[in-house]
Amino acid sequence: MAKILLGVNSSYCAAFLKGQVAFLAGKGHKVVIISGPGEEISRLAEKEQATLYTIPFSKSITPLDDLRCLFSIVRILRKEKPDIINAGNPKSGLLILIAGKLTGIPKRIFTLHGLVSDTRKGWKKQLLMGVERTSAALANQTWVVSPSLREHAITEKIISAARSIVIGSGSCNGVDTAYYERSAEQEAATRLLQEQYHIEAGDPVIGFAGRLSRDKGIELLLDTFAEMRARFPRLRLLLAGPMEGNDPIGSTYLKQLESDPSIIYLGKQADLRPVYGAMDVLVLPSYREGFGNVLIEAAAMGVPVVAPDIPGCRDAVAAGVNGVLFARGNADALRHALETYLLQPELRRQHGLAGRPMVQQRFSPPDIWQAQLDVYENLR
Repeated sequence: MAKILLGVNSSYCAAFLKGQVAFLAGKGHKVVIISGPGEEISRLAEKEQATLYTIPFSKSITPLDDLRCLFSIVRILRKEKPDIINAGNPKSGLLILIAGKLTGIPKRIFTLHGLVSDTRKGWKKQLLMGVERTSAALANQTWVVSPSLREHAITEKIISAARSIVIGSGSCNGVDTAYYERSAEQEAATRLLQEQYHIEAGDPVIGFAGRLSRDKGIELLLDTFAEMRARFPRLRLLLAGPMEGNDPIGSTYLKQLESDPSIIYLGKQADLRPVYGAMDVLVLPSYREGFGNVLIEAAAMGVPVVAPDIPGCRDAVAAGVNGVLFARGNADALRHALETYLLQPELRRQHGLAGRPMVQQRFSPPDIWQAQLDVYENLR
Protein backbone atom coordinates (compact mmCIF):
# COMPACT_ATOMS: atom_id res chain seq x y z
CA MET A 1 0.00 0.00 0.00
CA ALA A 2 1.33 3.41 -1.02
CA LYS A 3 0.54 6.81 0.43
CA ILE A 4 -0.26 9.19 -2.44
CA LEU A 5 -0.42 12.95 -1.92
CA LEU A 6 -2.54 14.89 -4.41
CA GLY A 7 -2.09 18.66 -4.65
CA VAL A 8 -4.56 21.12 -6.20
CA ASN A 9 -4.71 24.89 -6.15
CA SER A 10 -8.28 25.49 -5.01
CA SER A 11 -11.42 23.85 -3.73
CA TYR A 12 -12.94 24.44 -7.19
CA CYS A 13 -10.56 21.70 -8.42
CA ALA A 14 -12.36 19.03 -6.38
CA ALA A 15 -14.03 17.96 -9.64
CA PHE A 16 -10.56 16.92 -10.88
CA LEU A 17 -10.40 14.32 -8.09
CA LYS A 18 -14.03 13.19 -7.74
CA GLY A 19 -14.19 9.39 -7.68
CA GLN A 20 -10.44 9.09 -8.24
CA VAL A 21 -9.69 9.35 -4.51
CA ALA A 22 -12.22 6.66 -3.60
CA PHE A 23 -10.84 4.43 -6.37
CA LEU A 24 -7.30 4.68 -4.98
CA ALA A 25 -8.56 4.09 -1.44
CA GLY A 26 -10.46 1.06 -2.68
CA LYS A 27 -7.25 -0.36 -4.10
CA GLY A 28 -5.64 -0.12 -0.67
CA HIS A 29 -3.79 3.18 -1.04
CA LYS A 30 -3.83 6.02 1.48
CA VAL A 31 -4.68 9.41 -0.07
CA VAL A 32 -3.67 12.80 1.31
CA ILE A 33 -4.88 16.03 -0.31
CA ILE A 34 -3.37 19.51 -0.13
CA SER A 35 -5.70 22.18 -1.49
CA GLY A 36 -6.88 25.70 -1.09
CA PRO A 37 -9.77 25.81 1.42
CA GLY A 38 -13.40 25.43 0.43
CA GLU A 39 -16.54 23.39 0.83
CA GLU A 40 -16.11 21.36 -2.37
CA ILE A 41 -12.76 19.85 -1.41
CA SER A 42 -13.87 19.34 2.21
CA ARG A 43 -16.93 17.36 1.09
CA LEU A 44 -14.86 15.27 -1.30
CA ALA A 45 -12.21 14.41 1.29
CA GLU A 46 -14.83 13.36 3.82
CA LYS A 47 -16.86 11.33 1.34
CA GLU A 48 -13.90 9.58 -0.31
CA GLN A 49 -11.81 8.91 2.82
CA ALA A 50 -8.87 11.22 2.25
CA THR A 51 -6.82 13.21 4.75
CA LEU A 52 -7.15 16.90 3.85
CA TYR A 53 -4.82 19.81 4.56
CA THR A 54 -5.82 23.27 3.38
CA ILE A 55 -3.30 25.94 2.41
CA PRO A 56 -4.33 29.51 1.40
CA PHE A 57 -2.62 29.52 -2.00
CA SER A 58 -2.67 32.81 -3.88
CA LYS A 59 -2.62 33.13 -7.66
CA SER A 60 -0.84 36.48 -7.36
CA ILE A 61 2.90 37.06 -6.89
CA THR A 62 3.17 37.16 -3.07
CA PRO A 63 6.70 36.07 -2.02
CA LEU A 64 6.21 36.23 1.76
CA ASP A 65 2.87 34.42 1.68
CA ASP A 66 4.33 31.85 -0.72
CA LEU A 67 7.23 31.23 1.68
CA ARG A 68 4.79 30.66 4.54
CA CYS A 69 2.85 28.22 2.36
CA LEU A 70 6.06 26.38 1.49
CA PHE A 71 7.00 25.98 5.17
CA SER A 72 3.49 24.68 5.91
CA ILE A 73 3.74 22.14 3.10
CA VAL A 74 7.17 20.98 4.30
CA ARG A 75 5.68 20.34 7.76
CA ILE A 76 2.83 18.36 6.22
CA LEU A 77 5.18 16.22 4.13
CA ARG A 78 7.41 15.49 7.10
CA LYS A 79 4.36 14.41 9.06
CA GLU A 80 2.65 12.33 6.37
CA LYS A 81 5.75 10.98 4.57
CA PRO A 82 3.97 10.20 1.27
CA ASP A 83 5.49 7.72 -1.17
CA ILE A 84 4.25 9.66 -4.22
CA ILE A 85 3.36 13.30 -4.84
CA ASN A 86 1.12 14.38 -7.73
CA ALA A 87 0.70 18.15 -7.83
CA GLY A 88 -0.96 20.30 -10.48
CA ASN A 89 -0.18 23.82 -11.60
CA PRO A 90 -0.09 26.75 -11.27
CA LYS A 91 1.63 28.01 -8.09
CA SER A 92 0.51 25.21 -5.77
CA GLY A 93 2.20 22.61 -7.93
CA LEU A 94 5.53 24.43 -7.79
CA LEU A 95 5.41 24.87 -4.00
CA ILE A 96 4.40 21.26 -3.33
CA LEU A 97 7.07 19.91 -5.67
CA ILE A 98 9.75 22.13 -4.07
CA ALA A 99 8.68 20.85 -0.67
CA GLY A 100 8.79 17.29 -1.99
CA LYS A 101 12.34 17.79 -3.22
CA LEU A 102 13.43 19.37 0.08
CA THR A 103 11.95 16.54 2.14
CA GLY A 104 13.31 13.78 -0.07
CA ILE A 105 10.06 12.39 -1.49
CA PRO A 106 11.48 10.21 -4.28
CA LYS A 107 8.48 9.93 -6.62
CA ARG A 108 7.11 13.25 -7.80
CA ILE A 109 4.58 13.89 -10.58
CA PHE A 110 3.66 17.26 -12.05
CA THR A 111 0.20 17.41 -13.64
CA LEU A 112 0.09 20.07 -16.34
CA HIS A 113 -3.47 21.41 -16.63
CA GLY A 114 -2.56 24.21 -19.02
CA LEU A 115 -0.02 26.95 -19.72
CA VAL A 116 -0.94 30.18 -17.95
CA SER A 117 1.99 31.79 -19.77
CA ASP A 118 0.16 31.43 -23.11
CA THR A 119 -1.92 34.55 -22.48
CA ARG A 120 0.68 36.69 -20.73
CA LYS A 121 3.23 39.07 -22.21
CA GLY A 122 6.62 40.54 -21.35
CA TRP A 123 8.26 39.76 -18.02
CA LYS A 124 5.12 38.07 -16.66
CA LYS A 125 5.17 35.59 -19.51
CA GLN A 126 8.85 34.82 -18.95
CA LEU A 127 8.31 34.45 -15.20
CA LEU A 128 5.38 32.08 -15.66
CA MET A 129 7.26 30.02 -18.23
CA GLY A 130 10.06 29.73 -15.70
CA VAL A 131 7.61 28.52 -13.06
CA GLU A 132 6.14 25.97 -15.46
CA ARG A 133 9.57 24.70 -16.53
CA THR A 134 10.80 24.48 -12.94
CA SER A 135 7.72 22.53 -11.86
CA ALA A 136 8.30 20.00 -14.63
CA ALA A 137 12.03 19.80 -13.83
CA LEU A 138 11.30 19.02 -10.17
CA ALA A 139 9.17 16.02 -11.15
CA ASN A 140 10.16 12.54 -12.25
CA GLN A 141 7.31 12.66 -14.73
CA THR A 142 4.79 15.18 -16.07
CA TRP A 143 1.21 14.13 -16.72
CA VAL A 144 -0.37 16.34 -19.37
CA VAL A 145 -4.16 16.51 -19.54
CA SER A 146 -4.41 16.40 -23.35
CA PRO A 147 -2.30 15.24 -26.30
CA SER A 148 -2.37 18.63 -28.04
CA LEU A 149 -1.31 20.43 -24.84
CA ARG A 150 1.60 18.01 -24.48
CA GLU A 151 2.72 18.72 -28.05
CA HIS A 152 2.40 22.47 -27.44
CA ALA A 153 4.30 22.34 -24.14
CA ILE A 154 7.11 20.35 -25.75
CA THR A 155 7.32 22.92 -28.57
CA GLU A 156 7.51 25.72 -25.98
CA LYS A 157 10.28 23.77 -24.17
CA ILE A 158 8.24 23.64 -20.96
CA ILE A 159 8.46 19.85 -20.73
CA SER A 160 10.44 17.11 -22.43
CA ALA A 161 8.96 14.35 -24.56
CA ALA A 162 10.91 11.69 -22.65
CA ARG A 163 9.50 12.64 -19.24
CA SER A 164 5.89 13.44 -20.10
CA ILE A 165 2.80 11.35 -20.82
CA VAL A 166 -0.93 11.68 -21.39
CA ILE A 167 -3.20 9.32 -19.47
CA GLY A 168 -5.58 7.69 -21.94
CA SER A 169 -7.19 10.10 -24.40
CA GLY A 170 -6.79 13.05 -22.04
CA SER A 171 -8.66 14.96 -19.32
CA CYS A 172 -7.62 14.75 -15.69
CA ASN A 173 -10.57 12.70 -14.45
CA GLY A 174 -12.91 11.85 -17.33
CA VAL A 175 -16.68 12.30 -17.07
CA ASP A 176 -19.14 10.13 -15.21
CA THR A 177 -21.82 9.68 -17.87
CA ALA A 178 -24.13 8.00 -15.35
CA TYR A 179 -24.15 11.36 -13.52
CA TYR A 180 -24.16 13.62 -16.59
CA GLU A 181 -27.26 12.07 -18.13
CA ARG A 182 -30.69 13.29 -19.09
CA SER A 183 -33.19 12.16 -16.47
CA ALA A 184 -36.65 13.00 -15.17
CA GLU A 185 -35.09 14.60 -12.08
CA GLN A 186 -32.71 16.71 -14.16
CA GLU A 187 -35.47 17.75 -16.59
CA ALA A 188 -37.64 18.87 -13.67
CA ALA A 189 -34.75 20.95 -12.27
CA THR A 190 -34.18 22.44 -15.73
CA ARG A 191 -37.86 23.43 -16.00
CA LEU A 192 -37.66 25.16 -12.62
CA LEU A 193 -34.60 27.10 -13.79
CA GLN A 194 -36.37 28.08 -17.03
CA GLU A 195 -39.45 29.23 -15.12
CA GLN A 196 -37.39 31.19 -12.60
CA TYR A 197 -35.56 33.11 -15.31
CA HIS A 198 -38.47 33.35 -17.77
CA ILE A 199 -36.90 31.25 -20.50
CA GLU A 200 -39.82 30.53 -22.79
CA ALA A 201 -40.31 27.56 -25.12
CA GLY A 202 -38.64 28.43 -28.41
CA ASP A 203 -36.12 30.86 -26.86
CA PRO A 204 -32.68 29.89 -28.22
CA VAL A 205 -30.16 29.57 -25.38
CA ILE A 206 -26.39 29.85 -25.65
CA GLY A 207 -24.65 28.63 -22.51
CA PHE A 208 -21.28 28.98 -20.81
CA ALA A 209 -19.92 27.18 -17.74
CA GLY A 210 -16.65 28.09 -16.04
CA ARG A 211 -14.79 30.96 -14.44
CA LEU A 212 -15.84 34.37 -15.74
CA SER A 213 -12.49 35.84 -16.77
CA ARG A 214 -10.79 37.42 -19.74
CA ASP A 215 -8.77 34.25 -20.37
CA LYS A 216 -12.03 32.34 -20.72
CA GLY A 217 -13.11 34.71 -23.50
CA ILE A 218 -16.10 36.18 -21.66
CA GLU A 219 -15.61 39.63 -23.17
CA LEU A 220 -15.51 38.12 -26.66
CA LEU A 221 -18.66 36.13 -25.89
CA LEU A 222 -20.55 39.16 -24.59
CA ASP A 223 -19.61 41.23 -27.65
CA THR A 224 -20.66 38.40 -29.97
CA PHE A 225 -23.93 37.87 -28.11
CA ALA A 226 -24.83 41.57 -28.32
CA GLU A 227 -24.25 41.49 -32.07
CA MET A 228 -26.32 38.31 -32.54
CA ARG A 229 -29.31 39.73 -30.68
CA ALA A 230 -30.22 41.87 -33.68
CA ARG A 231 -30.79 38.72 -35.76
CA PHE A 232 -32.16 36.58 -32.92
CA PRO A 233 -34.24 38.91 -30.72
CA ARG A 234 -35.34 36.09 -28.36
CA LEU A 235 -31.78 34.85 -27.84
CA ARG A 236 -30.71 34.23 -24.23
CA LEU A 237 -27.22 33.86 -22.76
CA LEU A 238 -26.91 31.56 -19.73
CA LEU A 239 -23.71 31.88 -17.68
CA ALA A 240 -22.71 29.65 -14.75
CA GLY A 241 -19.49 30.02 -12.78
CA PRO A 242 -17.61 32.20 -10.31
CA MET A 243 -16.17 35.61 -11.06
CA GLU A 244 -12.38 35.50 -11.43
CA GLY A 245 -10.68 38.06 -9.21
CA ASN A 246 -7.18 37.67 -10.66
CA ASP A 247 -8.23 38.07 -14.30
CA PRO A 248 -11.47 40.06 -14.11
CA ILE A 249 -13.56 41.15 -17.03
CA GLY A 250 -13.83 44.89 -17.64
CA SER A 251 -16.34 47.12 -15.88
CA THR A 252 -18.31 47.71 -19.11
CA TYR A 253 -18.91 43.98 -19.39
CA LEU A 254 -19.90 43.70 -15.75
CA LYS A 255 -22.51 46.39 -16.34
CA GLN A 256 -23.73 44.45 -19.40
CA LEU A 257 -24.18 41.36 -17.23
CA GLU A 258 -26.18 43.34 -14.68
CA SER A 259 -28.33 45.40 -17.05
CA ASP A 260 -29.14 43.16 -20.03
CA PRO A 261 -32.33 41.18 -19.26
CA SER A 262 -31.48 38.65 -21.97
CA ILE A 263 -28.36 37.59 -20.01
CA ILE A 264 -28.79 35.22 -17.08
CA TYR A 265 -25.86 35.01 -14.68
CA LEU A 266 -26.28 32.16 -12.19
CA GLY A 267 -22.95 32.38 -10.35
CA LYS A 268 -21.18 29.23 -9.20
CA GLN A 269 -23.39 26.14 -9.37
CA ALA A 270 -22.89 22.95 -7.38
CA ASP A 271 -24.83 20.96 -9.99
CA LEU A 272 -24.50 21.95 -13.65
CA ARG A 273 -26.86 19.31 -15.05
CA PRO A 274 -30.00 21.50 -14.95
CA VAL A 275 -27.97 24.28 -16.56
CA TYR A 276 -26.71 22.09 -19.40
CA GLY A 277 -30.28 20.88 -19.87
CA ALA A 278 -31.43 24.44 -20.57
CA MET A 279 -28.82 25.05 -23.29
CA ASP A 280 -29.18 24.65 -27.04
CA VAL A 281 -25.42 24.95 -27.44
CA LEU A 282 -22.50 25.33 -25.03
CA VAL A 283 -19.68 27.69 -25.95
CA LEU A 284 -16.23 27.87 -24.39
CA PRO A 285 -14.51 30.84 -26.10
CA SER A 286 -11.23 30.59 -24.14
CA TYR A 287 -7.88 31.96 -25.22
CA ARG A 288 -6.12 29.06 -23.50
CA GLU A 289 -7.18 25.70 -22.11
CA GLY A 290 -5.55 22.54 -20.87
CA PHE A 291 -8.48 20.40 -21.87
CA GLY A 292 -11.91 21.94 -21.28
CA ASN A 293 -13.85 19.58 -19.00
CA VAL A 294 -17.14 21.41 -19.48
CA LEU A 295 -17.00 20.46 -23.16
CA ILE A 296 -17.25 16.75 -22.40
CA GLU A 297 -19.73 17.28 -19.56
CA ALA A 298 -22.08 19.10 -21.94
CA ALA A 299 -21.44 16.50 -24.66
CA ALA A 300 -22.42 13.73 -22.23
CA MET A 301 -25.71 15.60 -21.71
CA GLY A 302 -26.35 15.71 -25.45
CA VAL A 303 -25.46 19.38 -25.95
CA PRO A 304 -23.42 20.38 -29.03
CA VAL A 305 -20.36 22.48 -28.26
CA VAL A 306 -18.41 25.37 -29.77
CA ALA A 307 -14.79 25.92 -28.77
CA PRO A 308 -11.60 27.53 -30.08
CA ASP A 309 -9.14 25.55 -32.16
CA ILE A 310 -6.43 25.57 -29.48
CA PRO A 311 -4.49 22.95 -27.50
CA GLY A 312 -6.77 21.02 -25.19
CA CYS A 313 -10.06 21.87 -26.89
CA ARG A 314 -8.93 19.97 -29.98
CA ASP A 315 -8.97 16.79 -27.90
CA ALA A 316 -12.27 17.47 -26.10
CA VAL A 317 -14.28 18.19 -29.26
CA ALA A 318 -14.74 15.89 -32.25
CA ALA A 319 -14.99 18.70 -34.80
CA GLY A 320 -17.83 18.14 -37.24
CA VAL A 321 -19.17 15.27 -35.13
CA ASN A 322 -20.32 16.75 -31.82
CA GLY A 323 -19.15 20.34 -32.12
CA VAL A 324 -17.36 23.12 -33.97
CA LEU A 325 -13.87 24.54 -33.51
CA PHE A 326 -13.36 28.20 -34.45
CA ALA A 327 -10.26 30.37 -34.82
CA ARG A 328 -9.22 31.63 -31.39
CA GLY A 329 -10.35 35.17 -30.64
CA ASN A 330 -12.11 35.54 -34.00
CA ALA A 331 -15.51 37.11 -33.34
CA ASP A 332 -16.79 36.47 -36.88
CA ALA A 333 -15.86 32.78 -36.69
CA LEU A 334 -17.48 32.44 -33.26
CA ARG A 335 -20.65 34.14 -34.41
CA HIS A 336 -20.82 31.97 -37.55
CA ALA A 337 -20.45 28.76 -35.52
CA LEU A 338 -23.18 29.77 -33.08
CA GLU A 339 -25.53 30.98 -35.81
CA THR A 340 -25.06 27.72 -37.72
CA TYR A 341 -26.39 25.76 -34.77
CA LEU A 342 -29.25 28.19 -34.11
CA LEU A 343 -30.36 28.11 -37.75
CA GLN A 344 -29.97 24.34 -38.22
CA PRO A 345 -31.85 22.48 -35.47
CA GLU A 346 -31.32 19.12 -37.16
CA LEU A 347 -27.54 19.61 -37.18
CA ARG A 348 -27.77 20.67 -33.54
CA ARG A 349 -29.71 17.50 -32.74
CA GLN A 350 -27.27 15.23 -34.63
CA HIS A 351 -24.20 16.72 -32.98
CA GLY A 352 -25.89 16.54 -29.59
CA LEU A 353 -26.65 12.86 -30.04
CA ALA A 354 -23.09 12.12 -31.19
CA GLY A 355 -21.46 13.64 -28.11
CA ARG A 356 -22.43 11.11 -25.46
CA PRO A 357 -21.06 7.94 -27.12
CA MET A 358 -17.82 9.81 -27.93
CA VAL A 359 -17.40 10.73 -24.27
CA GLN A 360 -18.26 7.20 -23.10
CA GLN A 361 -15.67 5.69 -25.42
CA ARG A 362 -12.80 8.10 -24.81
CA PHE A 363 -13.22 9.58 -21.32
CA SER A 364 -14.47 6.85 -18.99
CA PRO A 365 -13.32 7.67 -15.41
CA PRO A 366 -12.63 4.04 -14.37
CA ASP A 367 -10.39 3.58 -17.41
CA ILE A 368 -8.50 6.78 -16.57
CA TRP A 369 -8.17 5.87 -12.88
CA GLN A 370 -6.84 2.41 -13.70
CA ALA A 371 -4.31 3.88 -16.14
CA GLN A 372 -3.20 6.37 -13.46
CA LEU A 373 -2.88 3.56 -10.91
CA ASP A 374 -0.75 1.53 -13.33
CA VAL A 375 1.65 4.48 -13.63
CA TYR A 376 1.74 5.04 -9.86
CA GLU A 377 2.58 1.39 -9.23
CA ASN A 378 5.33 1.31 -11.86
CA LEU A 379 6.82 4.77 -11.26
CA ARG A 380 10.59 4.75 -10.88
